[in-house]
Amino acid sequence: MIASRPVDIGGRFVGVAVSSHGGWRFKAVDPVVDDIDGARFDSPAEAARVARLVVQRAQDWVPVAQA
Repeated sequence: MIASRPVDIGGRFVGVAVSSHGGWRFKAVDPVVDDIDGARFDSPAEAARVARLVVQRAQDWVPVAQA
C-alpha cells in the first residue's frame, strides 16, 4: 500500500512525501522546492526538514543589484 504525508512549511503546502521501496520520495508542488523533487528520504519528517531548509534558503536569498 502506498502512503503519503503532506509537507507544509509555516502553513505553506510545498509537497508530499510518498512511501517508496525502502524510504520516502518527495514530490514538489511548489516551485521553491523543485530542487528536491524526487529526492529520497528515510522518513516524512526528514523530507519536511530538508524542505524547510530549502524554503529558508529561498527566503534568505537577496539578488545582487545590477549595474
